[in-house]
Amino acid sequence: MKIEAKDLQSALTEASIKLECSVIDLEYTILQQHKSGFLGFGRKNAIIEVEVKKHKKKSFKRENKSHFKNEEKLNKFEKKENKSKKISEENELKNEMKIEPIKKEAYIVKSDAIFDSFHKEDYANQDDLLDEIKIQLERLLKISCFQISLKELKMYDENCIFIRLDGEDSALLIGKEAHRYKAFSYLLHNWINLKYNLLVRLEIAEFLEKQIQGMQFYLQGVAEKIKQSGRGQTKPLDGVLIKIALEELRAMFPHKYVGIKQNGDQRFVVVNDFVKKDE
Repeated sequence: MKIEAKDLQSALTEASIKLECSVIDLEYTILQQHKSGFLGFGRKNAIIEVEVKKHKKKSFKRENKSHFKNEEKLNKFEKKENKSKKISEENELKNEMKIEPIKKEAYIVKSDAIFDSFHKEDYANQDDLLDEIKIQLERLLKISCFQISLKELKMYDENCIFIRLDGEDSALLIGKEAHRYKAFSYLLHNWINLKYNLLVRLEIAEFLEKQIQGMQFYLQGVAEKIKQSGRGQTKPLDGVLIKIALEELRAMFPHKYVGIKQNGDQRFVVVNDFVKKDE
């Protein structure tokens, strides 16, 4: 059976489900190694040729059927033959039946947790991870056409990394209506989230800080309406603005439901009492 998936882990998981067996009972040949590429480019899926190990392919139904027939024969021998002959026949049967048939239960993958660390890169500490990201990020900035450099790189929290860039071309990298900022942030997210399973918080010069301050000022009016009516929503937002609004409103209303709602191409943050956040 040929299986194609984003990586070897996913391919083996899919094969174990289709063949109804454990991963350790699979024999496979790698036809194509998966490649993450660089920043999402040049990515290739893993392709394997897989089958169940030969000793697992025996038909258990036939073995069970054969087992019951041998038991019937054994009972006949017990009735017809004397004690010495019965012992001899039993020994012959035991020699023929070397493997006791076992009823096979369908294998179900209940959780992918056992594969969480499969083919996952290990780092002795966060400094090793940050050093690796720093080297690759500085290499990327060096080959870009912008005069900009990495000023700060640290863990924002356990699931997010903070990157601060600054330089002569900061305004150019942000772009009109932040279109380059959004594109570059999306590029970094695709790379870092795919390889390290981390979110990205990108600051260029003081752009992000100013966006936070502007959003906090706007949300004051939204918060007043929510306090009066018990519910409300923001104007349509995108990119980093909707993330800022979501964080700010969740901090303001910890006992209300605060989430992102989408209407066509527009997304906005809603706050209401119908669903509690911790439920």
